Amino acid sequence: MAVASFHNSQAANVLSLRDAAFASLNLSRFLWQPCQQVESLDQQGAKYIFADDEIKGYGAAYPLNETHFRLNLIVDPSHVGQGIGSLLLESVEAETVRQGGSHLQARLFEQMRASLKFALARGFTQIHTMRGMSLDAADFSFGSWEELGRKLAAQDFRLTTLQQELDAGASAIDKLAELYGLAKEGWPSPDPSWKVDSSDASRRAEFKRVRYPESFTIIKHRDEYVGFTSAKNRVTGTAVHPGFRNRGIAAYLKACDINRCVEDGETCFESSTASPAMQRVNLKLGYKFNGLAEVRLVKRLA
Repeated sequence: MAVASFHNSQAANVLSLRDAAFASLNLSRFLWQPCQQVESLDQQGAKYIFADDEIKGYGAAYPLNETHFRLNLIVDPSHVGQGIGSLLLESVEAETVRQGGSHLQARLFEQMRASLKFALARGFTQIHTMRGMSLDAADFSFGSWEELGRKLAAQDFRLTTLQQELDAGASAIDKLAELYGLAKEGWPSPDPSWKVDSSDASRRAEFKRVRYPESFTIIKHRDEYVGFTSAKNRVTGTAVHPGFRNRGIAAYLKACDINRCVEDGETCFESSTASPAMQRVNLKLGYKFNGLAEVRLVKRLA
C-alpha cells in the first residue's frame, strides 16, 4: 500500500469515493453543495491517491494564489482509521510547501465529525461555518413587509433592477462594484490571512456574470445604490451599504426579490451564509436551517 501520483484516468475512481462518502446526506435535494473534496479534479495542482489493489483515498491541493492552496482529502468510508488520510495529507502538504505555499485551506461538512476532528488534530484552525437555509414559498408572506416598504419609500428609498438600470445607462456595473467593496467590510472571512482580489475590475466582473439582470434587485436612496440581492442569481449574495444598515433594508430587499420570484412561479429558495445577522434576516423571512453546514478551516504550513 502506498501513496502515488494521481492520473486523470483515475478520476472515475475518485468520484466513486466521493459518492460513497456523501451518499447518506442525499445532497441532490439541495442547490447549494458544500465541498465534496473533488473539485480539484478540474484544477491544476498536486494530486495523489492511496492504493493497493484498489484506490482507497485521494488527496490534492490547488493554488488560490501564490501562497494559499485549497485542500481536498477523501478516504473510502470502509477504510477510515487506517492512517490513509494522514499519509495523503503529508504528501499534499510537502508538495504545497515545495511550490511556495504557506497556507492550506480546508472545507468540511459539519455533519462529518470525524473529518473535523481529523483536521483540528493536524493543525487546522476553524474560522467560521457557512449554514444552509431553505424557504418554501408557502411559508413566505409579503404582506408583513409592506408597511416597512412604505416607510422606506417615505425616506426616498426605491427599488429597481439591474436590467432597468442598464437600460437607463446608469453606470450600474460601476456603482454596484463600488457598493460591493464597501459592503464587504466586516463580512466573515474564510481565511483572514488570505488577501482576496478586491480590485475594481474583479468586483465589476462579478456583476457582469449576472445571468438574469431582470431578477437582480437593487435599492437606491435617491440616486445612490445602497443595497442589492437576488434569489435567482446566486453570484454576489445580499449586500447593504454600511451607512444604511439597521434599517431593515436587507430584509425588505430580500422580501421584494422573493415575492417577485414567487409571482413568477418559483416555489423553493436556498441561502447559505456565515453571518449571524443574515441568518436572523433569513429566519424573519421564513427560511429554516436545512442541515447543511460547511466548516471552513486554515492551516499555516511550516
